[in-house]
Amino acid sequence: MEEKECVECTQNKVVVTDHDPFLTEFRVEYVKQQILKKLRLSKPPDVSISLSTLPKPLINGNVLELRPGAPLEPEKSAESFYGKTDQIVVFPNEGIGDSKKCRQNSNHVTGFSPAACFTFYLPNEMQFVDVTSAHLWFYKEYDENDDLNQTFVLSELDHWDKGERFEKNTMMAIFETDIGEGWVKTDVSFAVRKWVEKRQLNHAMQIACSTCSIDRDTAPVSIELTLKPFLVIHTSPLPQKNRPKRNSNCLPEMKECCRDELYINFEDIGWSEWILHPSGYHAYFCRGSCSSAASLTISGSPYNNVIRRLLAKKGNMLHRKSEIVPCCSPTQLSPMQLLYVDSNNTITQKTLPNMVVEACGCI
Repeated sequence: MEEKECVECTQNKVVVTDHDPFLTEFRVEYVKQQILKKLRLSKPPDVSISLSTLPKPLINGNVLELRPGAPLEPEKSAESFYGKTDQIVVFPNEGIGDSKKCRQNSNHVTGFSPAACFTFYLPNEMQFVDVTSAHLWFYKEYDENDDLNQTFVLSELDHWDKGERFEKNTMMAIFETDIGEGWVKTDVSFAVRKWVEKRQLNHAMQIACSTCSIDRDTAPVSIELTLKPFLVIHTSPLPQKNRPKRNSNCLPEMKECCRDELYINFEDIGWSEWILHPSGYHAYFCRGSCSSAASLTISGSPYNNVIRRLLAKKGNMLHRKSEIVPCCSPTQLSPMQLLYVDSNNTITQKTLPNMVVEACGCI
């Protein structure tokens, strides 16, 4: 196929420069722009926290792992181009409620209970998702009454007056733990769903310990940088999804349309400071010739049955090549999942549609 007849196919031709550094850089840059667009970003986010300072459960694989997201809907609108949120991690706002406020409010729970207060600002996009589960994680410090199970009372501090005294609270959970020192996880799904349904995204929580030593000013909940509490919110169901059947990969001497390797390493492109998982992914790309009738009929194109019928009816159509200008292009694409930190220091998991080339064909 002459170049002037298929300008769009130029980058897919089997030529000596097909694997040169310039073309690889071009393809990597294209993938980078696709990722940013699907995240609704014009540039990589300015992250003010170091990933090494995140609470340990977030960086040791106990919490943050890429989980199967909801099946993506067919692309029927421009909105389906963008990534779909699957998981969000929210940290408490800077400036924890002082112990005096928490003590005043904890008196309404079980007499005097040492307590700690935290305020969480959920991202605005929570207004547009369904919450499937939510958990609060906090690091319990040692208490002298740890010989027996400790009882914690989790409450939402709904309102406070101008004198900065909380007027009321809503109990969210009561639970026991035998953990002397370590991470504690409790289900707050019902409360978070209610917040999202009411479009109320800013909330203060109190963690009170009704069995801990009364000599404490606050509950044994760490506020250290790498041990601070956090919310993990899942926003999509988790059905397993079968991967599409892949097309044959390119062999070194193959000249017909095929799928070739392209791996994007996020550290190599300078994105490892804001992308938590994965460290990279196989994007693949399509290359090869679509200049022969054989390439049209043996490729992974969904139209090859139509092409066979045309060839059988018209015979050899190569003399009409100016009317048929096929390109070696993706015929099947699958999504990828990305776990990243945004400019607000919120960790989000999104499923980005059509990021992995699964099959190629002449179209």
